[in-house]
Amino acid sequence: MMKKTRGFSLLEVLVAFVVLAVLGAALSRLFGGALNNIDSANAWGRALEVAQNQLALASMAMPLRPGSAQGKDGEVKWQIVIEPYVPPPDLSETLGVMNLDAVQAMKIYRLVAIVSFPGAGMERTLSVATTKVTMDPNP
Repeated sequence: MMKKTRGFSLLEVLVAFVVLAVLGAALSRLFGGALNNIDSANAWGRALEVAQNQLALASMAMPLRPGSAQGKDGEVKWQIVIEPYVPPPDLSETLGVMNLDAVQAMKIYRLVAIVSFPGAGMERTLSVATTKVTMDPNP
């Protein structure tokens, strides 16, 4: 009498290896995509940090004057543009209750930070803007 041996056949082992290989490839792509997303998020965060820092530095200048400046912080290129703010035409109705002398003494500037940085094989651009109100000592 022959005893029946227990174990896996060669075909079963090959099928198991194929299934593991397919799962391994899928997980590898999944983790690779996640790492790319992390790199992209870090690049966007770094660009936003540079833009906010440059806006803060530009807004501290006294007196604030129209103009522009540019530079580079690591791989991030930045440009700051300071221009007089042009209010919408209907703003005068809204400001009717304010002291006219105070309004005339105000100077409003628009500050725009434009940053560009490498990412995903191409250059990306981010723009952040704010306004700054200053008082003119000689209205």
